[in-house]
Amino acid sequence: MIRRKLTIFALSLSLLASIGCGAQLYNVTPLPAASSADDVASGEQGLIAVTSILDGDQSLERFEANLPLAGVIAVDVRLVNRTAAPVKTDALKFNLRDSSGGNLNRLPPDQALKRVMKYYGDGFYRKDAKLRTIESYEKIGLATNATIEPQGNLRGVLFFEKQNNRTSLGGLTFSVVGVTKQININNN
Repeated sequence: MIRRKLTIFALSLSLLASIGCGAQLYNVTPLPAASSADDVASGEQGLIAVTSILDGDQSLERFEANLPLAGVIAVDVRLVNRTAAPVKTDALKFNLRDSSGGNLNRLPPDQALKRVMKYYGDGFYRKDAKLRTIESYEKIGLATNATIEPQGNLRGVLFFEKQNNRTSLGGLTFSVVGVTKQININNN
């Protein structure tokens, strides 16, 4: 009887230890190295935004999780400064609107991860694995307190809260406000 209890305890302990093993909860793909504005027309001037809204398949590739199903919309943003002066990103306002014109709330990277973990039911994990995953999410997040030098660029991901069943990925409009010319990118 005692031997059986010890065996069950040892198996349970090893199961819990194996659940918690691993470097991160989700492997986050680092952002590609920023290039010299190769996808921006050479004659364009001003602050230019090149963006893409990640769908379920793209988010699976980049975050090992389907972010839209978890209630998170990720927008990959690349800002290219084609002006003669530096641009401070804390002076910019990033908005994501749905097809009805409603603004979606921005999420910090740790809150985006929290929603993903809740959706996937991650209840048992090692604390250091979660911290490393949070670091990965923050590392690829768009630096909102950076300076983009003239002819330079900055890339990162912004996370937004998806309203359950009310927000589809089609018809979203991403805009950058706070520059000479407002930038709008439609996702159709």
